[in-house]
Amino acid sequence: MWIPVRDEWDGVPGRLLTEGAFLPKPLPSDVVLSSRTHRALADAQEALGRLDEATVRLLDPSALVRATQVREVQRSARLDGISTALLEVLVSQLPGVRPETAVEPAISSYLRAGDTGFAALDAGVTDHVALMSSVAAAFAGVDTAGTDIWRTDHSWLGGTDPFLLASPPGAASRAAFEQFAAWSSGETEIPVLAKVALGHFFHEVVRPFRHGNGHIARLYVGLELARSGVLRGQVLPLSTWIDRNLTEYRARIRRLADEGDYEQWIAFFAEGIRAVSRDELLLITKLEAAHEALHRKLSGRRTGNIRKVLTALIATPVTNHRQVAELHGITTKNAGDVCARLVDAGVLHRLDEKPYAKAYYAPDLLRLLSLTDPMPTRP
Repeated sequence: MWIPVRDEWDGVPGRLLTEGAFLPKPLPSDVVLSSRTHRALADAQEALGRLDEATVRLLDPSALVRATQVREVQRSARLDGISTALLEVLVSQLPGVRPETAVEPAISSYLRAGDTGFAALDAGVTDHVALMSSVAAAFAGVDTAGTDIWRTDHSWLGGTDPFLLASPPGAASRAAFEQFAAWSSGETEIPVLAKVALGHFFHEVVRPFRHGNGHIARLYVGLELARSGVLRGQVLPLSTWIDRNLTEYRARIRRLADEGDYEQWIAFFAEGIRAVSRDELLLITKLEAAHEALHRKLSGRRTGNIRKVLTALIATPVTNHRQVAELHGITTKNAGDVCARLVDAGVLHRLDEKPYAKAYYAPDLLRLLSLTDPMPTRP
């Protein structure tokens, strides 16, 4: 349905205002798919299974989960115009270090939302409204019981290049969200990944919350894959694929809104899941090799604390004395000694310039996790 809109906004094309706000139909309980799309879904599911197995084999799977969360946050933050290198994101999270930028509060809200969602799943929350409401409240930094999480103004997709007006705020989007929750928990004949694809589309176009809808739509995928038992943690950085294919991604959403062609969207989404899963499998292989190479650098100097700190560097390739002390339950002095030994061995490099005073980074690991981000210049 297209709902008339009488408001006017700077930068929003008149054709979109004339067209109205898009309210999707209730999602179907079954979708007829071609054998080709079924194969694409099966390939994506297999790639996810291999990724899950590879994650479990790591010495510390939680390290990869945290690293993935931070990378996802870094890319998803661009939806709000926050473009920053992974180094800066990681520095913003160091205890006792607060760069003089707007990055830290925004990044913290993204991480808080993800942590809240996965903690709710671990606690057994299955109701979709309760789950996603808690995520939205954490993102906004408000009480879940309040009404501040729900959108009250019109919104659109595309940022500075609008291509679709989201569902009308208020009763229409709330009713659609409640309907989706019933669909999500109900019995359907749709394969798991196809259902996740449709759920992601729904969150993108309905945008029920006051803040963070684009990020929440991406986070939904990780939450739903975990809830469905496909993955045991957030190890799929979907934003990497979306950012690389943003033009086609938007065109596919628009096509589904215009034509109701579920299959083209499901096939596109399945290919994205497969591609990201394979990229992450390759990354894990490279991280394992880099980690082993760093161990060899420490031949003869591997105390228990050094081994623990080295393993944790996958999740925290930028660190400082206080973070090391807090993570591993040692004194700040011992943390300083460990970092000094890692610097002497060439595992860590110092970041001495402001605002990174007394911080360190592991260049071999940060380079792998940063993808296309520029590496810092060594002082």
